Amino acid sequence: MTTTIKRNKHWINRLPHIYELDDLLDFCGKHERIYIYGRGEEQEYLLKFLDMCGVRTEGYVVSCSPCEENFYYRKIPVKLAEDVTGTPGVGIILALPDRYYDEIIPMFRKLNFQNWISLTEHSRLGIAEQMAPRKKSEMAFEISLADHCNLSCQMCDHFSQLSEEWLVDLGQLKRDVERMGELFDHEIGAITLLGGEPTLHPDLLEIIRYTRKQFPHTELILLTNGVLLEKLEKSPKGNLWEVMKENDTHVTVTVYPLRLDYAKMEEMAKKYGVMLKMSSDIHAVEATKVTKISDKHTMDLSGQVPKGHCVHCLYFNKFNVVKDGKYYMCPIQAHINIFNSRFNKELAYVEGDYLDIYQVKSWEEFAEFSSWWVPFCRYCDQKNWGPHSQWKPSNKELSEYV
Repeated sequence: MTTTIKRNKHWINRLPHIYELDDLLDFCGKHERIYIYGRGEEQEYLLKFLDMCGVRTEGYVVSCSPCEENFYYRKIPVKLAEDVTGTPGVGIILALPDRYYDEIIPMFRKLNFQNWISLTEHSRLGIAEQMAPRKKSEMAFEISLADHCNLSCQMCDHFSQLSEEWLVDLGQLKRDVERMGELFDHEIGAITLLGGEPTLHPDLLEIIRYTRKQFPHTELILLTNGVLLEKLEKSPKGNLWEVMKENDTHVTVTVYPLRLDYAKMEEMAKKYGVMLKMSSDIHAVEATKVTKISDKHTMDLSGQVPKGHCVHCLYFNKFNVVKDGKYYMCPIQAHINIFNSRFNKELAYVEGDYLDIYQVKSWEEFAEFSSWWVPFCRYCDQKNWGPHSQWKPSNKELSEYV
């Protein structure tokens, strides 16, 4: 059954409260028989979350008319509340809109039942958005054209300030984009060309043309720091701005506290009719040019992060990466080889960490993969992710990541 979960058009899901996730899983660990109150799509993706975390769920609880048809995720028993509340070891998760609590809580009190926990509206919807596989029109992937960069930002989550010079092989990129076109029937929500710094790639214009050829109607985005945009009006291989206009490619410029002529970039975009977004926070729904803040995406080098924390991640089920024939959950995972090389670490991939795009049979496999924990998630310390300081150049030390 096709999901009807509604997500933010900007591709960002709401992120469940991480401490609420901990409380929920702690509650489940204290009860032998877990039930979910509610029987709709959001409750079924809560079941999927609990499955992912290794919690055995006995069934759904409803107030009336239990129905065991038309399941979105997987079928489990549906029972009336009065039929389970008297059973020893039962714990019930209230996963309904708040408006129903005036009916359910008095009923629990009348039944002298106290073993329940409620989810806030934000986390209930957030878990469902994170766990529901995306529709084709909601899916997106990114391709790194260059791992290195002409800036050196602290805490870059692509590790570009730590990278040796690396450019994607044009032949490999074309094979990968063609293969993704075949799997998605040449239709997907968005593709982002980035880095490192993508404008360092000498074949950038050809890459834009070829990607547009394979995905004629997809939102195609060039994500850049803007340093070279003015120069590339007269590049050795042509006019980047004309190519972006001809191939309906949007450009997103991350605004840094640098002496760059951002007004000139806006003039050039207007001159060529290219859609331009400039923002100090590329994940904001509305563009902002306030002081650039660097986020610290803290790593747990011991790999002990609980599974449930993955749904609190900005990247989970959104910013997938295609690189050298592989499909990764996120850019941190896709570029961890740079981190390992710089700091002599071994944050290794294991089976299930990525998909081989030449073995995948349909785009739905990517949708399922993106909405489930991957083993590499154990390294991302979500509790300590967040805004860290104003932007500054990197010191290229491990302290930026731990």
